[in-house]
Amino acid sequence: MRNGTDGGSYTLRHPVVSGLFYPDDKTELQSAVDSYLEEVDTNALYEIIGRQTSIENPQSLTPIVLVAPHAGFIFSGRVQASSYALLKNRTVDTAVIMGPSHLDRFDGVALALDDAFSTPLGISRVDKEFSLRLAEICTVTSENEKAHLSEHVVEVQLPFLQRLFPSVRIVSLLFGGHDLETVTSLYEALCETMDTVKRRYIVIASSDLSHYHPRTDAVVLDDAVIRGIEKMDPESLYADITAGRAEACGSGAILTGILLARKKGLGKSAILRRMDSGEVSGDRKRVVGYVSAAMY
Repeated sequence: MRNGTDGGSYTLRHPVVSGLFYPDDKTELQSAVDSYLEEVDTNALYEIIGRQTSIENPQSLTPIVLVAPHAGFIFSGRVQASSYALLKNRTVDTAVIMGPSHLDRFDGVALALDDAFSTPLGISRVDKEFSLRLAEICTVTSENEKAHLSEHVVEVQLPFLQRLFPSVRIVSLLFGGHDLETVTSLYEALCETMDTVKRRYIVIASSDLSHYHPRTDAVVLDDAVIRGIEKMDPESLYADITAGRAEACGSGAILTGILLARKKGLGKSAILRRMDSGEVSGDRKRVVGYVSAAMY
């Protein structure tokens, strides 16, 4: 916490995986993010989106929701970039970033009400108006600073957002529970808040897929999540996850994203890229799956 110029308090959430999940040097990090984004053939992405969604001119639309992983950049940076590349030359005021809590256990959804988050690339201010309004109307959200202190999910999205939109504001949400009741309550509150607090939004649903299975098993589990995203059917995807037929650590974020896109967009989705950690490490016996997707 630092004192503000007006004598009040100013809280800054410092990075915790800088130098671990991504470079801690500003120039090196900037170069890494730019390289990942430049590698993406956006024309090919729009062709993929057109084929999968039947949207005639997907390049004319900004996605409602992007699905992006949250591993170390060496493993999933290229998959993240496939989602974020769709935001090139767009305008975004506020990014709502949702993902799972890996370290802290709690019910509902933890909302960060710090003033800003920092990375080596700079500071991203929290959209306090949106966050406070959401907290006021959403019964499953609560301010939980502890959950955000050591969590990497939101932090690893920020370098991409900061390179694309240096002045973007963020809303940081961590799921402690991924049940449909929590998902539905958050979705309804997000819709109401977006309607009340007028912004140009992007929603980031951050999730990795199956964890530490042999690749042959991981493919089956990951295919089930991908089918759920393609169908945009939260109930069937939730049933697969609860039955163990699918794995996604950020299932709550994905389910919320599906509901948002069905309400505020066309209810269509496209799978942009999938990988697993074995493609980088060479270890096919214990892989983690990654996927990027866009929802319209």
